[in-house]
Amino acid sequence: MDEIRFPAGFLWGASTSAYQIEGGNTHADWWAWERDRRVAEPSARAADSWNRWRDDLDLAASLGLSVYRISVEWSRVEPEPGRFDEAAVGRYAEILAGIRERGMQSMVVLWHFTNPGWLVESRQPWHEDCSPEAFEHYVRRIVPALAPYVDWWATLNEANTYVDHGWMRGDWPPGRSGDWAGAMRAYEYLARGHRRAYAAIRELAGPDARVGLTHVMPWAHAAAGASAALTAPHRAFFHWEAAGFFLGKVRDELDWLGVQYYYDTPMDLRSQVDGDGDVPRTDLDWRIYPEGLYGVVREAWKRYRVPILVTENGLADAADAQRGRFIIDHLAWLARAIDEGADVRGYLHWSLIDNFEWAYGFTPRFGLAEVDYETFSRTPRQSAAIYARIARENGIAAGLGEDLRYANGAGPLGPR
Repeated sequence: MDEIRFPAGFLWGASTSAYQIEGGNTHADWWAWERDRRVAEPSARAADSWNRWRDDLDLAASLGLSVYRISVEWSRVEPEPGRFDEAAVGRYAEILAGIRERGMQSMVVLWHFTNPGWLVESRQPWHEDCSPEAFEHYVRRIVPALAPYVDWWATLNEANTYVDHGWMRGDWPPGRSGDWAGAMRAYEYLARGHRRAYAAIRELAGPDARVGLTHVMPWAHAAAGASAALTAPHRAFFHWEAAGFFLGKVRDELDWLGVQYYYDTPMDLRSQVDGDGDVPRTDLDWRIYPEGLYGVVREAWKRYRVPILVTENGLADAADAQRGRFIIDHLAWLARAIDEGADVRGYLHWSLIDNFEWAYGFTPRFGLAEVDYETFSRTPRQSAAIYARIARENGIAAGLGEDLRYANGAGPLGPR
């Protein structure tokens, strides 16, 4: 592979989420879900980042990253309706100040799947006006305390993933299966929540505040042997259902868009074809298809015309056998999208450290650094050194990782 350069000022980062790494978020609906034995294992102390956040920031800085993404756990700062925990608010401000002190920009997500237990106990979450109203109330309380230290605001993370697991698959709260009407209703109230939060942040943090959201973007393509033309309507509906329906509701209140991509979706005339071709797979058996990042970024830029950051892209790889190859190949495709005109401002890998992976528990390992869940030590993996070099050089050196292979023996899957 020839040398690949990224634009001057391109942001290199990593992402995390509060519930997945902090531990002890006892007031969240997910905590109650775990106590009902609805998951593989409880989150408990997670990665103990509520106490070890300085270790996380030092790790991010040591990798030469220029932006670090966290989320605020709503149930931690507002454990009871209208009662805010000032110590918790102060801790988040301290964390964000610490990011700045280490020379990095900060990105804050205000809602990452979890809801306060009190909201769920009294109402149907994101099915009534009380949810957007309560969300705005929380946003108005937290934004003034954090605004001096925040560079990028995201209101919501992956509304589509939340709705899919909560109302269609039933393996996340509120545990509904095949509830299309409930899913559409949740999308509507999440959109209302975003719009109210967007207006509140712009009011409180100033007109120059950069407010967006993050959304997982699917990449559906014709499976091997299937006609691209004949599968086009099926693929278009899939993209609309998974991303376009919700984003269409909020597109006028986006200063930037966080694109999140993990795997592709091959399709024939009838359905998705998971077994399409001998592609490499992650520890979760997700397909590895780097070209899909190029596809979703180009599509997002063409459709929404706001600056884009890739805010999640990563894989479960406990042995760290594929992560280096994965990073290089996805970034090579991202560079092509930029070369073709997409306004992409940065790339944030998921995740900085291993974390609690929702219904899967702790088995999937997504981190650039391994977490020992007995000592909570963080140990950078070999792939972290590859990513750190790319970040420091703002590009991929010629021949970097050319000897790296995927677990199925496949070599580079970057553009040729």
